[in-house]
Amino acid sequence: MTDLVFLLLIFFIIISTLVSNGVNVDLPDKVKGTTSVNSNLTLSIQADGTYHLNGDSRPMSREDLEPKLRLEMAKQDEKVVYLQVDKSVPTGQTVEIIGLAKANSWKVMLGANPAKK
Repeated sequence: MTDLVFLLLIFFIIISTLVSNGVNVDLPDKVKGTTSVNSNLTLSIQADGTYHLNGDSRPMSREDLEPKLRLEMAKQDEKVVYLQVDKSVPTGQTVEIIGLAKANSWKVMLGANPAKK
């Protein structure tokens, strides 16, 4: 009986090392699609990690971002943030902004380059 348990243990250890934990995906640079939600608030994150609100050329710090977003969202009927993130920005920085939006019950639209026809 112990031999059988030992063999099963070895079998499951070997099999568990062969199983992959994720799926490799090649994310598209260009996307097709439309949205039914319009946003008057655009937040851009540049490659150097700086934030720009509504196309303002002056960079904004992370500390100043949340109060400014709350102020701008108070003026909006539909609470939607259009997020444009450079592809070299770390994912954690993007997820932090999405988490901020979720905590405030705001919708998030992610921007991408339109597909060429």
